[in-house]
Amino acid sequence: MRRIVIILLLAGCTSIISAQSLKDNLFNIVNNCYNTWKGEEFEEDGEKYEFGKIEYDIPNGYVETSGSWPTCGCGCEAKAAAFKDAQGEYTYVVYEEFDCNDYGASFSNKDIIDIMPEGFGLETFAGHPVVDKPDEYSFQATFDIPRSGTDMDVHLRILPLGSVPNDMNGLTFVTTSKLEMIYDVRSIAKKVDNTTLLLAVYGKFDKIPSEHKKIILDYYSSMDTFMTLVAKLKKIYDIYQSLDCLDIKLKWNRQTARFEIKSKDGKPRKCSFKEFLTWFAYASYRC
Repeated sequence: MRRIVIILLLAGCTSIISAQSLKDNLFNIVNNCYNTWKGEEFEEDGEKYEFGKIEYDIPNGYVETSGSWPTCGCGCEAKAAAFKDAQGEYTYVVYEEFDCNDYGASFSNKDIIDIMPEGFGLETFAGHPVVDKPDEYSFQATFDIPRSGTDMDVHLRILPLGSVPNDMNGLTFVTTSKLEMIYDVRSIAKKVDNTTLLLAVYGKFDKIPSEHKKIILDYYSSMDTFMTLVAKLKKIYDIYQSLDCLDIKLKWNRQTARFEIKSKDGKPRKCSFKEFLTWFAYASYRC
């Protein structure tokens, strides 16, 4: 009887230590956001409150934190989950955002390539080879971190002016976008027609109506600069319109310690180049 009690006590201690270790690891992987607001406080009715929060769900291997800081009203959010493999080891997967600098990142404690499905890239969303990939702009995969279960949704979005090189066969997981640089293109697209935009794409300056040239030159000092820009955006548009899906559900394989594709969804609807340019710089990133 005494031996059984000792064994049970040891098992309980091991379980407590394991849970604490899991909590520590989850904390460490989201502390980039946590550390930005920790210690920032405000007072209300004599009570002090922090400008953020952190919440754990250890039984499900999950943590989330979000907060802001009063100096500029900026904020961040980070969510992470732990996925156990057949050897009892954990893979940690995170998505975090910092809204003031348009930063978003999907990452892991391991090389992201090693935990994604074999050959995962832009072609996974396209369903066909993407030969003419963008050289300056990029597509980004963002993780929807699950609070429970081991299925995870991945969403594809367009980065209007991605400032990171393309990787993973045309797809990036981390970016800081300079969205303000694209607003002028959006403003022009709202004032001219689709034909004018396509004429600019193909360098047919002389065919553009004079009233539309004036609109463009109100924003850009050089017509060549505008035509070069929209030609690059047309490449993104063509890829986007050819995609098979925008959302992929992944399932965790404990044996291989990596994700597999479970299902695909969200085929882009058809839209004109003008429609594409008038919405793609904003939060929806979809026609």
